[in-house]
Amino acid sequence: MSYKINSLIKSDKVVVSYEKRLSICLSSNGFSFSLTTLGDGLLAFGDVSCDLNVAMSELMPVVKSVFAEADIATYGLKETELVVNSRHFVWVPEHLYDDTKQRSYLDALSKLANGHAVYSDFNDDIKAYMVFSAPSPLVSAFKIVLPGLKVRCQHEKMVSKTLLESSDLRSVLLVNQREGETDFAVLCNKKLQLSNTFDCVNFDETLFHAVNLTKQFHLEDALMTTALCGDIDREQFARARQFFPNVALYTGRPLTLLHPEMQHLPLYRYALMLS
Repeated sequence: MSYKINSLIKSDKVVVSYEKRLSICLSSNGFSFSLTTLGDGLLAFGDVSCDLNVAMSELMPVVKSVFAEADIATYGLKETELVVNSRHFVWVPEHLYDDTKQRSYLDALSKLANGHAVYSDFNDDIKAYMVFSAPSPLVSAFKIVLPGLKVRCQHEKMVSKTLLESSDLRSVLLVNQREGETDFAVLCNKKLQLSNTFDCVNFDETLFHAVNLTKQFHLEDALMTTALCGDIDREQFARARQFFPNVALYTGRPLTLLHPEMQHLPLYRYALMLS
């Protein structure tokens, strides 16, 4: 199976493996990855094009080859995570969560798709579990190559400590635009109010849902920040400013860029991987 590394930037800073974090984010046509230090220094960044719909036996050699080419060890890291895009998910408060009922939480929403498995992860910032489904062969291919890999849903990554803290002063509408879909999160008073994904074939539909959410949660007359990330271009950012007075690009948690070329990275496109 062929693949293409579209971008690869590496710092020559020496850091021991157990002081590094590796984050991988899946997309419709491949995956991106970042390697950071525990002190939030960005050591490496890569963007890869490949077919993720192939058999596990075909995908595993690609994953191994990519990280070998990037000189990234696949073991001994402090933390390794895989961020998947799922529309089959639910938040469960910690005091209501029962790990024997994970499947039933999702069955209450819709039937589990063939080839999909149930995963869960705890978000300590809002004291709730994210329960979601993802293609089992795809996840397994990464898990076998990367021991100790944690699987996370994109909606969990949208509820970061940074955004929660900022929502204490003004409400936050976070918009993550992807190919054909847009993820939304509404945060107010350090709490998550809404987490959802809508089909959006163009930016007009993204704006339509964003405006509706501000009305639904009575945010239009309040202090609010609209944070955009994902596949956003300059024209779309300018259009968003026509509807929302306080618009900003969300780039994830503050990072120290340890290579000059990293200064040119559009970090907002990879915000969920970097949050």
